Amino acid sequence: MKRENKLHLILPFIFLNLLLITMLAAISVKAEDSALSSIPDISIGVERRVEFIDNGYIMVNDTFLLSTSNENLTSSTLTLNDFLVGFPRNYSSNLVYYSAHDNEGNLPVIMREHDKNFQWLKISFPKLIQLGNIKMYNFTVTYVFSDLIERKSDAEKLFHASFPLYPSLTYDATYCNVTVTFPSTVRVSRDNFPQNIFVNKTEDFRVLNNFTSPLTAYANLSSWVEFSSSTFPLFKILELKREVSIESLGRIVVTDFYKMMIVNINKVTFILPPNATDISVYDAYEKYPKYRVSISRQNLTTIVEVTLGEKLKDSNRGKMAITYVLPFWEYIARSNWQKYLLKINLVKPDEWIIRRIIVTITLPEGANFVQENQDNLEIEKIGFFQERATLKYYNVTKFQSLGILSVNYQYMPLWAAFRPTILAGILIGFVSLIFFLTKSTGRAEAVAPTPVSLETIRRFIEAYEERIHILSDIDYLEQQLRRRKISRRRYRFQRRTLDERLSAIQRTIVNLQKELEAAGGRYVNMIRRLETVSTDIEAINRSIADVEIRYRRGEISAEAYRQLLREYKRRKDEDEGIIEEILLRLREEI
Repeated sequence: MKRENKLHLILPFIFLNLLLITMLAAISVKAEDSALSSIPDISIGVERRVEFIDNGYIMVNDTFLLSTSNENLTSSTLTLNDFLVGFPRNYSSNLVYYSAHDNEGNLPVIMREHDKNFQWLKISFPKLIQLGNIKMYNFTVTYVFSDLIERKSDAEKLFHASFPLYPSLTYDATYCNVTVTFPSTVRVSRDNFPQNIFVNKTEDFRVLNNFTSPLTAYANLSSWVEFSSSTFPLFKILELKREVSIESLGRIVVTDFYKMMIVNINKVTFILPPNATDISVYDAYEKYPKYRVSISRQNLTTIVEVTLGEKLKDSNRGKMAITYVLPFWEYIARSNWQKYLLKINLVKPDEWIIRRIIVTITLPEGANFVQENQDNLEIEKIGFFQERATLKYYNVTKFQSLGILSVNYQYMPLWAAFRPTILAGILIGFVSLIFFLTKSTGRAEAVAPTPVSLETIRRFIEAYEERIHILSDIDYLEQQLRRRKISRRRYRFQRRTLDERLSAIQRTIVNLQKELEAAGGRYVNMIRRLETVSTDIEAINRSIADVEIRYRRGEISAEAYRQLLREYKRRKDEDEGIIEEILLRLREEI
């Protein structure tokens, strides 16, 4: 009984303590937010400039002008440690770059996740801002957004752009002045923007303006503009894979794989490290002849300008590969008889914005990485005596410099002779075993890989590309049916025709696969990867159809629907990229 009485006394005490801790935590969070949102005696003006930068990105510059609203205030107690700015959260997946600076240089920026409706950025000031003394202070926040410009009509060359109209703040601003400027290569008319929002400032509608006073807190308003152009480029590097292979014979072989989106682009300029030789350019359809590849050297780089093939330009999305050789001793320094240092410059054109860069470095057999100051490298073993390192970058813009990649490794030069010696010993032992078996049984059987002809590889590539096109037509047909653009009768007729073509081409692919698999080695691995990825794409398509059905039935919310579609699209794009990469590698064979 005494023990139960003690529990009755202790439990309320514990409950009160937990309640007190919870309240203190809530007050602490609220105080932190209020410190950022409650700024007395300060007037805030915002100058927002929206620009369409190279290759179809939107750059937004917000200049915040902070001043004292009380002219008689002279005390230095009116100070600022930080400032909270943001934008509607539905644009967060489009953000590829952000930064802040004032007249003295860059300012630290931390992304915060406190609000489901907004994406907040906390700008910190290294030096305490004393507005009571200086009266006026300004700083600028820069955002770069992708995928906010899309081609609306191919025939009319019409483009549609959407963007957040105002910055989101946790307090009222005195005013917000928004200016939208268009490139000189586009044409804008009176009907290409909402006239209840923007005022035209020029005769050719190339500068639009919106002035709002005051700008209320938590602004969450988007707007749009349209323009027409036959030359406005949409060019996006979705992914760059640079595979660097250091060979034991004193060569560095590099292959760059580019996954791109291209609209109104005839030529693409690539930048390779200096002194690159034996340069070859491929896309998924062909190897480029010399007259379509221009090579020049300047500013310690190798510049390769490629005139794109018609099939790649018409596809709007594609993949290219550039292979080249780098001189060994210009990129690798030896500190002693077994320690080496690889230095390679990861340059790119300034106008490029790349979603993801993956650099892989494969060492020769018998070499291993020295993990000194290389914590960002992911190192894996790809054989008993061989290692590969991977380095990844995300959302690389023209405002960033990747600099020089330095990698330390150690390698015993004697290994180059040691491995052939081992192989020779194994070969002698194998021949001796065959001789012994032949002598004992009077016969010996050996299974050798079947050589594969270049014509077989070419036919396989063409057949697989035809399969991709048929599947794309089927997917488009399904979309037309869901949107009620075609009748169900017409859908069944066209679907039956496409299924017959797909069945025929699939039989051709199966027969050619058998010939490639008979050759063994890397062909078997490629075929297996193609089969795995193709199966995954079919499963993703079924999942997408299931999600759309669930959304129409009201089983999932619009936000969940969009999130699932984004995830499935990301996975599908990755799988399609693997297929394109394998076809590119096969094309290199021929």
